[in-house]
Amino acid sequence: MSLSALTTPQFRRYLAGNAISLHGLWVQKITIGWMAWEATGSVAFLGWLAFLNYAPPLFFGPFFGVVVDRVNIRKAAMATQSLFICGALALLAVHLAGLSGRNSLSIIALYIGMVSSAQHPIRMALTPRLAPRAQLPSVVLLLSLNFNLARVLGPAIGGVIIATYGLISALTFTVLAFLPFAIIISTLTPRANKPKAKTSLRAEFVEGLAYVLRSRFIRTATLITGLFSLAGRGMLEVLPSLADGVFERGAVGFGTLTSAAGAGALLAALFQISLPTPIKGKLPMVSLLAALSGPLAVAYLGGVLRWELAVFLVGFLGFAGTLVGVGMQAAIQMQVGDHLRGRVMSLWIMVAAGGTALGSLLIGGMADRIGLSLALQITGISSAVAMMGLFIWHKWAKYRESR
Repeated sequence: MSLSALTTPQFRRYLAGNAISLHGLWVQKITIGWMAWEATGSVAFLGWLAFLNYAPPLFFGPFFGVVVDRVNIRKAAMATQSLFICGALALLAVHLAGLSGRNSLSIIALYIGMVSSAQHPIRMALTPRLAPRAQLPSVVLLLSLNFNLARVLGPAIGGVIIATYGLISALTFTVLAFLPFAIIISTLTPRANKPKAKTSLRAEFVEGLAYVLRSRFIRTATLITGLFSLAGRGMLEVLPSLADGVFERGAVGFGTLTSAAGAGALLAALFQISLPTPIKGKLPMVSLLAALSGPLAVAYLGGVLRWELAVFLVGFLGFAGTLVGVGMQAAIQMQVGDHLRGRVMSLWIMVAAGGTALGSLLIGGMADRIGLSLALQITGISSAVAMMGLFIWHKWAKYRESR
């Protein structure tokens, strides 16, 4: 894939503002996780917070996908960024008031999840319209590089800030990091959708859902993403329990593991630069291999006793997750026109986020009852078997269609 989208000025501005905001997002993410771990010491509660954060797209993502295809996309992006700022201020205020317990953290996690369920389809509908259509694969790749660079640096920054200066400084950093992006979004002029006759929200939702259901290719890419999220991304949501509960490495260890996942993801994004541009209508082979190897790595992680090997495996999960996410997203985006993009991608996000939400809840719940090791092994092996079954079904269906 090329980096040609960097030649488009407004996409460069978006990328710069997004980079700053993403660092704040990752610092916020590990700060909430650490606050929850300090308050409860419960893996199940970590899983519960992750569920609250990722579950809203399951219920509201498709609705926001329909809305995104009808509204001014720039104003919608400004609104969600402003809501992220409000959430960061609320988290800081709750901590300063000494009220950061189970209930308040759960409410804030749910709030962030609700805003994210709107922001994801907005982002996926906005960014392809900031550059020429021919640069779409480059847009997806550069956004992945941006996200994963922040995924490496953000947790490390957050871990150091928490360990050295405390939670208040980490929460303040998040607020300040979110502000510039809101200003940059206000300067953008995304490509407008072609005008069309207005229909009901329900009719437009049905249109998007029918489009996805008719396409075996999009269905398969979406299910692969969801299965990987269940095991691979679900595991990454309970990292505090691995860092401190198993290896007793504290906040710095948590930051190290999260940065390892980010480093693996960044390496995967850089690796994708050397790959050829995806072929329309074909699932990328490297993404398929990553989708199967990720759950197996989760199962193996369940039996690891050495810290260094655990860091490596978490890094590998980040590597595999990016190959799956970028590959499947680019493959689907190439199939979809601008007028359907918000609805189709919101359904993809719904499955991806839903898999992460259910996986973290499942792993967290099992870990408190049978131990983290066995929980990871059961989840990883089960997901790998299901993934293999999906691959076989896809090949068989493709063979039957060609006869």
